[in-house]
Amino acid sequence: MKFRCNSKELVSAISTAIRVMAVRSPMEILEGVLLKADETGLTVTASDGNMTSVTRIGAEIAQEGSAIIPGRLLGEVVRKLPDGEVDASLSDSCVLTIRCGYSRTNIAGRSADEYPLPEEGGFDDEIELPQPFIKEMIQQVAFAVPAEDQRVVLTGGFLNMADGKIDMVGLDGFRMAVRSARVSDVGKRAKAIIPSKALDEIAKLMSDDEEKKALIRLGKNRVLVENGQTKFYASLIEGEYIDYRRVIPSQFNVTVKVDRQSFCDSVDRAALIARMSRSNLIRFDISEGTLVISASSEAGDAREELECTTQGGGLTISFNVRYFTELIRVISGDSLTIRLGTPVSPCVISPDEGEEFIYLVLPVRTNAQ
Repeated sequence: MKFRCNSKELVSAISTAIRVMAVRSPMEILEGVLLKADETGLTVTASDGNMTSVTRIGAEIAQEGSAIIPGRLLGEVVRKLPDGEVDASLSDSCVLTIRCGYSRTNIAGRSADEYPLPEEGGFDDEIELPQPFIKEMIQQVAFAVPAEDQRVVLTGGFLNMADGKIDMVGLDGFRMAVRSARVSDVGKRAKAIIPSKALDEIAKLMSDDEEKKALIRLGKNRVLVENGQTKFYASLIEGEYIDYRRVIPSQFNVTVKVDRQSFCDSVDRAALIARMSRSNLIRFDISEGTLVISASSEAGDAREELECTTQGGGLTISFNVRYFTELIRVISGDSLTIRLGTPVSPCVISPDEGEEFIYLVLPVRTNAQ
């Protein structure tokens, strides 16, 4: 194997691979990165057994070949290379020599014959979406997906496509985030529970360029996402997801409309005090035309008063502040609508412009309730 490529492109491809690569795997081969040079260019592949990343970059191929190179070491070596062209060659004893400028490094590799490659077929449904939308959709629900849960299906984001509409859902025992959008007029139906780690990786692969699109392909137990340069494969979580639409209350007693930026800033300031307390509570006191956000702890107290539009009377309700500090990082729009029932029933928050994003959170019962 012998090739030449741009150092920045090589760093980007190997950095993508390392994020997926297994660490301390019982299969030692998965702790390496597969480099393959052929007539189409240079392919960089890594896997942890459940996720696989395959990135192709342009390269001048002088000699075709392949090898598995220790991933962490390779990543550190290429990251420290100067800008410019990289020349790499593989010896008969499977030693990779990397040259860039006045730098030369030799890394001992191994044969690529036993590296497990993903199957190409088996995908029944597909949809092409703008990359910024995919990134936003994931970011707006991923924070509500628990890292661990006895109900394994909840440890992934639920992708539900039906009748031209797509929903992405994150749900744990205390809150739920739903991002929805109409994406076509085609009545396709498909469902998938994508593990949280895979969701994070998919979001990182997405560009902010509105002109760029990615293809999502769904199979019985796998998902494939292609963004042009990289193919990302991941195993899906098996099982039946919760009927999330039934979780959302149909009736509310109190409705509050408030400026989004003012609300987010007030929550952010009150959270400084709330996080210092054992209870970690933030309280909303709603009266006609006013929303008071407050918190107290041994370190002090905070009170934020906001003008708002209210319907249905007054209400006092408390929440775990973390469920709001995570929300304010991802919610958009000029104003928010907050719908509440009682001090102990779910609260539903959405941008005032529509129902594309819905956040449901359970309150905390206090001694006063």
